[in-house]
Parts: sequence; structure tokens; C-alpha cells
Amino acid sequence: MKKTFTIISILFIINWAKSQIIDYNVIDNSIVNLGEVHNTNENFNNYSELIPILKGVEIVMLGEQSHGEATTYETKIKLIKYLHQELDFDLLVFESGFYDCSKAWQKIKEGENVRDAIGKSIFSIWSATKNLIPLSDYIEKVKNSDKPLKLLGFDSQLTGKYSENYFIRDLSDYLRETKPSILETKEWEHFSENIRLLTTFDFKEFKKNKPQQCLNFLLKLVSEIKETKENHKSEFWTQTLKSTHSYLSDVSLKTDFRDKQMAENLIWIREKYPDSKIICWGATSHFLYNSEIVRMKSPFIQLSGGNYYKKQPMMGGYIKSKFQDKVYTIGFTAYKGEYGLFSRGKIKIPKEGTLEFMLGKSKYDNFLLPLYNLNLDGYKSRPLGNFYMKNDIDEVMDAVIFNREMKRPRLDRNFFIKIYPENKYIKPETE
Repeated sequence: MKKTFTIISILFIINWAKSQIIDYNVIDNSIVNLGEVHNTNENFNNYSELIPILKGVEIVMLGEQSHGEATTYETKIKLIKYLHQELDFDLLVFESGFYDCSKAWQKIKEGENVRDAIGKSIFSIWSATKNLIPLSDYIEKVKNSDKPLKLLGFDSQLTGKYSENYFIRDLSDYLRETKPSILETKEWEHFSENIRLLTTFDFKEFKKNKPQQCLNFLLKLVSEIKETKENHKSEFWTQTLKSTHSYLSDVSLKTDFRDKQMAENLIWIREKYPDSKIICWGATSHFLYNSEIVRMKSPFIQLSGGNYYKKQPMMGGYIKSKFQDKVYTIGFTAYKGEYGLFSRGKIKIPKEGTLEFMLGKSKYDNFLLPLYNLNLDGYKSRPLGNFYMKNDIDEVMDAVIFNREMKRPRLDRNFFIKIYPENKYIKPETE
């Protein structure tokens, strides 16, 4: 019995060791060097290697580790420029308000400065950083060309100043044309007040103000709109109100509809823009497919965040299921550096046996690695929050981008105060 146990143990160790070994040359030959990404670099040497990789792809999902990685932002912006200029991707869809970003694009077409429009619609964790200025400048540069880069959002939340200033006003204008009697009801008055509380982030008062009644009212409103003449405006408001219903439910009833609704919003956008190719900007965590297999190395991280994946399908799973190989999901990871907008986190140099250690052998500082047909069994990696996960990365995304040195984003304090003058916590920059 002892001899048998010893033989089994040896075989297990041999198989485990084999799973830890991969021919680095296989990886090295698959790498697409992305070159310098800082300082709005637009040298696209080697980017043509992306063409066969993205053949037939109509939706590219560009993730990020934690909403606090400036080098990731810079890499994404450079990729966006290439995808737009060379591969005809013409629709940039952010993890920000479905309504807000639609309003932003409307305002941009009417002549509003792109950076201001982005600041009033996209989450300030991105829009109020200096690192996103090159993206605003690029959209500004091409907005009046024969191939603009259009801006929309897929989030169910109301995320910016546009929803605070225009949501009720725009919906009122639409209802005045179609169902004016609704505007005279107490239900409308109550709903309008609760939207005001939500868009000014007064969640405490919102929860006190009978939000469940708004959920019933929204369902009624959607039903009423469906009776009107079908056109783009009615379809837009139907989708907007469905999205708002999910948001109100999540806030008031602690439901968890956000990822499912974000997927439905993106599917709606895809169907309304069938001739467009889409770039998505958001968190890698939302873009994962097969997310139920995610297991974090740290028991604390698994308990505090990792268990969420086991019970809740991510947006990327719905989208991958719907569009299959037309979707290409890209995560990000880094060798070392720092991350965090308002707090500082350190990315430690990886240990042997991790994906980041192996990728660090490359002579390149920024590159994309397609994960198809790579045997990465047993290699821990950290594309989620810069914490290690134990499951194989190639089972939850199609490619990963490696940045050797990660920088933190920089808040543009004066711009933030310009957009949010009522803020009491952000002090302006001094000359």
C-alpha cells in the first residue's frame, strides 16, 4: 500500500510539473508588440499583426484591472486609434450611462466640446483624469470627418451631469408628444423627484421616498410607450426606461441586474448600428465569459469579491453567448508599478510560476498575447484588481495585454471642479 501511494504521488508531481511548464518560444512567437504607448504615441508598426487575429470580429472588449491603471488607459487609447483608422471600428461604447452617453454624442454633434461632453457623461474615474485627454482630443479631431468615432454607453446607471440636467426634461418632451396625460399624474411627480435624488447621489433620501412605486410606474411607462408609433425615439426611450428600471431596482431592492442589463443595452446598440464595429471600454471583470470558474488565490479576496462570480453571470458571458466569435475579449496585466486614482496600490514583481513572470521574459514592454491554443494550465495571473486568480486565464478571455511598468492615473482637479462645482472634497490645483 505504501509503495502504491508513493508511485501515485510521484505520478501526480510529474503531471503537476508538466502543467507548470510551457515552451516560452510558443508565447514569444505569438506576441504582438504594441510599442511605446505613452505620450499619445501613434507608431503602429507591427499592429498589422492584429488583422488576422481580429478577422470577423465586430466587438472588441477592452478591459482593465481596477479602474486605476494609467498605462492601461494609454494602451487602450492607442489601440482605439488603430482600430478606428485601420480596421473600421467606429463606435466606442463606455461602461457609463446608456442615457448619459447618448446625450453626450448628441451634444457633440451639436458642437459641444468633446472633453466637456465626456466629463458630463462618463464616470469621473476616467473622464476627470488627465490620461483621458488624448482620447477626447482624438474624438474631437475626427468628429466632423467622414468617419467619426461615435460615443455611446452601455451601463444601466445614470452616471453624469447630463442625466441630472436633462433626463427628466428630455423624457418630458418625448411624453408631451406621445402621452401628455402622464405628465399630470402624481406618479410622474414622484418619479421625477426620485430621479433627482438619484442623479444628485442622495441615495439615503431616495430609499426613503418609496422607490418601489417608481418601479411599477416605469413598467407602466414602458407599456404605454410600446403603444405609440414605433420609431427610433420610442425605441430609445423604451430601452432607456428598462435600463433605468434595473438601476432603480438594484439601488432600492438590492437586486443584481446590472451586468444582464448592460449586456441587453449593448445588444440593443449592436442591433441599432448593424453596420458599425464596436469597441467597448470597461472593467475586465464585466467583460469576462465563463466567469463562474473564476477563483482568486487569496481566500480573503475570494470571499470579498471572487464569490460574486460564482453566483452572477457577467456581461461578457451574455455577449459571448449571443455573438460568439464576433466578440474578442481582451484583459490587461502588469509586471510591476502602481495603480489607483485616489489611493496607491503597489504591483509587486511577480514570482516564478506566474503568467506575469513568464511574460516578463519578453524583450517588449507592451504587447498583446492571444490566448487561443496556449496551454496555460496552472499559471496564476492577475488581470482582476491586480490580485492573483488560480483559474486559467485563457478560459475567461481571448487575449491579454501585458504592460511592464504600470503608472497611476492623474486627476485633473480643475476640470473635475468645472464639471462638479458642488464637490466639497476635491481641491483645485494651484499654479
